[in-house]
Amino acid sequence: MNQKTLKNVVLVKSGGVPTAAEVVTTNGTVFVNPKIKSGDYQDMGNGMMGSTKTFIDPNWINAEFDIPVQMKKASALGSAPSIDELLKIAGLAETITAATKVEYKPGGTGVGTGQIKVYTDGYVRALTGVAGNLKISGKVGEPLGAVFSVKGFMASPEATAEANPTVTLDINMAPIVSKVTVLTVGGSQLNADSFDLDIGNKINEQYAMDLSAYYLEDFDPTISITAVKAIGTDEAAWTDYANGMVRSIIIQVGAAGSMVEISIPYAKLKDVSESDDAGNVKISRTFRAEASAGNDNYTITYK
Repeated sequence: MNQKTLKNVVLVKSGGVPTAAEVVTTNGTVFVNPKIKSGDYQDMGNGMMGSTKTFIDPNWINAEFDIPVQMKKASALGSAPSIDELLKIAGLAETITAATKVEYKPGGTGVGTGQIKVYTDGYVRALTGVAGNLKISGKVGEPLGAVFSVKGFMASPEATAEANPTVTLDINMAPIVSKVTVLTVGGSQLNADSFDLDIGNKINEQYAMDLSAYYLEDFDPTISITAVKAIGTDEAAWTDYANGMVRSIIIQVGAAGSMVEISIPYAKLKDVSESDDAGNVKISRTFRAEASAGNDNYTITYK
C-alpha cells in the first residue's frame, strides 16, 4: 500500500511534548529527511587506490526542514494565532493584551526547546531540541505567508508506526495582500507589490560528550521591498542609501480585527537596485532592521 502525502500532520510545542491541540495547519507537505553524522578516512600504506572508507556516528542524528504556513488571523482579538508555538521556537517573545492584540518580538527563550512530531499516513518522526528561523512573505493578490526553517535532533532516523492523531485544523483565513495594504517607509506609502521579512536567526549546533543542543548565536533581521518606481519620488531611496538614513517601516495586511502588522522602527538601507518589469521600472530596497532600544528590531502584531 502506498503512503499518502495528504495524510500529513505536524504538531509543534515549545518547551514540551506536542499534543493534537498543538497542530499546525500547513499549506504544503512537510518531509523530515534525517541526516546521520558521517565522515571519510583512508587506510594508507599498501599502495592501493580506492581505499577510502566511511564511518558513521549513529548517536548524531538530526534533521533540517521547512514548515510552510499561511499567517491566518487569530480566532479572536487577544488570542494567540495557531502558529504561536512555531513563533516561540523562532525566538520570539509573546505578549498578549486581552481582547485587543498579541505581539511577537525578539527576546523569547524558545529557541532550542521545541519538540515537533511529523506524521505521514500512520508513521511519525519526532524531533527534540528544535530551533528555527522565520521568513514572512507578502505578494499582492496572495494570502500573507511564512516559512519556518527548523532544526532538531532525532533518536533514530526511521519513522515509527503510530496512527495519525485526530486534529482540528485552523479554518481562519489569512489576510490578503492587496491594493489597500498599507506599506509605508518613513510615513510615505510605496507602490509595493511584494515584501519579504527574514528575522535572520543564526542557529548553531553544539555536539559534545553528554551534550547536543541548538542555540541562537545572534540574529540579523532584514526586509526587502519591491515596488513600481514612481518617477522622481523614488529617487529619494538612493539619497537615503547614500546618507545612511534611518526610516520606520509599517506594513498592515488585512482589516482591523484580522490584521497582521509588521513594524520596524529603525530601518536602514543596505541595498537598492532597479530592474525592468514588462516595460516598467521596479525598484527593490533591502533594509536592515536595527535595534534602537534593545529587542525592538521588529514587532509582529495580530490585532
